[in-house]
Amino acid sequence: MSSDAVQLLIAFLLAGLTLLVGFPMQVAPGRAVDALDAFLLVMSLVNLRLAWNAANSLNGGKAPAWFVGAGLLLAALIAYGMIQALTLR
Repeated sequence: MSSDAVQLLIAFLLAGLTLLVGFPMQVAPGRAVDALDAFLLVMSLVNLRLAWNAANSLNGGKAPAWFVGAGLLLAALIAYGMIQALTLR
């Protein structure tokens, strides 16, 4: 398995882990955000960036089509998860 695929897999696993864990943090009386989910999603975004760089360097400056599709899907998942994690409850 190439390094870009490994980093992409790690990013997907970190984003998926947010469905199982959480750590609500109080920001105001009766209002909370999910700090652990936000942290995991940031780490997922970092891994996605590393994977994207690796995919581009391995293939002469252009990532394969499957990687672009998976990367865009993961970026949308991260954005949705971040909105959910940082929305006050």
